[in-house]
Amino acid sequence: MGDIMNSCDTLAVCACRSKNKRNLFAKNSDRPTGEPQPLCYYPGGTFEDGETLTLTHLTIPQVKKTYGVVGSRPYWIWGFEMGYNEKGLVIGNEAEGSRMDEDPEDGMLGMDMLRLALERAATAKEGISVIAQMLKTYGQKAQASALVKRCYENTFILVDPSEVWVMETAGREWAAKKIETMQGVSNCYSIRKDFDLCSENLETIAREKRWLAPKEAFDFAKAYAGRLVAQPLGVQRFRRLNKLLQQKRKHDLSSLASILRDHFDGEITSSRFADTCGTFMSICMHMRDWGESETSASLLAYYDQELGIVARYAPVQPCLSAYIPVYMTGKLPEIMSNAEKEFNENSLWWQVKVLSLLVTVDEALFGDGIRQELSILERVFAEKAMVAEKNAKALMHDGKKEEAYKVLDAVTEECTQILFDFAKEHNQILRDVINENGGLYGRQKEAIEKYVAYANIPLL
Repeated sequence: MGDIMNSCDTLAVCACRSKNKRNLFAKNSDRPTGEPQPLCYYPGGTFEDGETLTLTHLTIPQVKKTYGVVGSRPYWIWGFEMGYNEKGLVIGNEAEGSRMDEDPEDGMLGMDMLRLALERAATAKEGISVIAQMLKTYGQKAQASALVKRCYENTFILVDPSEVWVMETAGREWAAKKIETMQGVSNCYSIRKDFDLCSENLETIAREKRWLAPKEAFDFAKAYAGRLVAQPLGVQRFRRLNKLLQQKRKHDLSSLASILRDHFDGEITSSRFADTCGTFMSICMHMRDWGESETSASLLAYYDQELGIVARYAPVQPCLSAYIPVYMTGKLPEIMSNAEKEFNENSLWWQVKVLSLLVTVDEALFGDGIRQELSILERVFAEKAMVAEKNAKALMHDGKKEEAYKVLDAVTEECTQILFDFAKEHNQILRDVINENGGLYGRQKEAIEKYVAYANIPLL
């Protein structure tokens, strides 16, 4: 079936373990190098019978009504790595690999299922139903990389204002579990014996294939997990995620952001040369070589009864970026939603990507200083967001929803522009230093050269 991706880490924290008493969502989206991932808004709509919808690889029947959605979208894909809708549902997915045989049909991409669930479902359980129906009708394991042959199955975390669910899939089969405290998932199945919902033939198939001992209790992960290298590498990150989650009694967006910036510090698999060298898999992932997975975007979110979705988006690796406040107002800055295959100087994602590449050239020289300045920026963004959200709530109380949205849009626009300007200014500063040192050098020299050639990046 091709290699599955060693990529993505997703977290959910239930209201009982959240400082603001709301269900929290967090995800790092890891994709092959060379895949920009802007944040985009798409409005909902109403449709006539017989209308169709063109996805990444398939065309399917459209439904009569869809919800407005915001999603982090690899540039060539219709669907989302992670996103949220106007009803307060947030979803992220993970790549998985099972022991199931190849499906004879051309399946649906997991990211397309994710966006379909956001467009068609108001709750986490409704989202599970949408995905289950897509699996039953179309199967999965569609081509998932713009660079090489990669196909995979999927795990989903679905968070709505009331419930948190994990749904894991293998071929057209699936199991789902309601989460009561908190959970992190990576590229390994996490659901074992205690699930709440499943496909009709889940256990029957495993028994018929003799994937468990005859009298052994049914264990979804043990029965269905494949044997590819991504599985044990995924288990390492799965255990690290949940270890970090358990270190705090209660979480907020800040503590989840810290987890998403983790490089296995203090562990046997901590960075060998520098965090940006990507010598080992970590939660905040940096490319090991051209074509390998790296973190391309990061999202934090929860639902507020007055404001709707309150989210934070960081383009590229969160350790070399800053979380920008974003909401569900029907508008996003153009420079935030603009990123295609080749470099674009008017794209937030591309300016931050160039910053990441330049720091990668010489992390010992640049890393600490850039991260400290970005940390200051993020604190400024948090303060601006706190004021904007307070003012927006006051306007909401007075029935002035449109004015409240303008306040939220303004803080998103301002913070986006600040990060864009920061990246652009510092890119030139770092370029000058590297050129003074004779040009490109360092551990990642060859990988960066391939990136520059592929995406037409004016790096130096």
